[in-house]
Amino acid sequence: MFEFTFKNDSVEELNRFVEEVLDNIDARSGTRRKNMFKRAHGMPEPKHSYSVTYGYTGNSYMSPTKYRKEVQTLKNVYETTILTHHPELKGIFQQLVDLHLDDDEPFEVDQVQINRNWWAPPHRDNGNVGISHIIGLGDYEGGETVVEYPENHTEYDIKNKFASFNGSRYTHWTKPFDGKRYSLVFYKHKLSK
Repeated sequence: MFEFTFKNDSVEELNRFVEEVLDNIDARSGTRRKNMFKRAHGMPEPKHSYSVTYGYTGNSYMSPTKYRKEVQTLKNVYETTILTHHPELKGIFQQLVDLHLDDDEPFEVDQVQINRNWWAPPHRDNGNVGISHIIGLGDYEGGETVVEYPENHTEYDIKNKFASFNGSRYTHWTKPFDGKRYSLVFYKHKLSK
């Protein structure tokens, strides 16, 4: 169980969040993410790297002996493993968004893609609805997020700050990076509408 409260909106607090929370999440990418990485980069996902969803999925099956917890208020929707094990993260993620996301409208945390040292290949997020908000955290260099808009490709430096774009509409990816890099993508999923 994680207990964490942001004291302010400083970079020091973001670094403390990395050390006390993100560095202590025990997670592994699922088969789909591992295959996505291998197809795109021609090599297996590196050790100490993962991409996992905190929120909901339409897939109940995990293995022959493991099934996900069903959400009582939504038909055929299941909690991801990390949500089941760490429901307290939702409040911590909400604090992060409230402190650092410059948006005219409040954003309620619903789904979070947690990426640790994960070099995202070009893709679109077909299950997402509307605008996604991404922030990069950790001690790294490079790793800009590139979004292919019809008129140009835009590179966003997301280190310790949010960038927002429609991940279901525009192809996007991560540029190479050095160091320990987390990216957190906050979005709404069509399953939880």
